[in-house]
This record gives sequence, structure tokens and C-alpha cells, in this order.
Amino acid sequence: AASWLTDLEREARRRLEAGEADVWEALTQQFEGRLIHTALELTRGRRIEAAQKLGIGRNTITRKIQELGLDD
Repeated sequence: AASWLTDLEREARRRLEAGEADVWEALTQQFEGRLIHTALELTRGRRIEAAQKLGIGRNTITRKIQELGLDD
């Protein structure tokens, strides 16, 4: 099985070759969203603990959750 980095490279190449706009932003949002979602799952929704595990601040995780629409 290919590593996630190989998959990421393949997806980036596909989007870039297709001429998509804002590839960086789109992939970064997906990456951040998956990291935060996983950390929140592992901490049963405890944001401060999830932020600590990710090495980000509690204000950052709250802002990212809102920006990425993860609090729905």
C-alpha cells in the first residue's frame, strides 16, 4: 500500500494538472480538518486535550474548528 504522502502527492499533482485554483488552501484545510477530527475523537471531544495532543493552542483549535465547519 502506498503511504499517505504518496497519496497526497498524487492528489496534488492531479489537482495542479487539472488547473484547479487554490490547491494549497484546499489540501491544507482537508489535512487540518482530519487531524483535528481525529484528535477530538480520541479525546471524546475535549478541545483543550485535543489541542495539547496536536501541539496547538486552545484558541487555535477553536478557531480552526469554526473555520473548517467541524462544530456542526
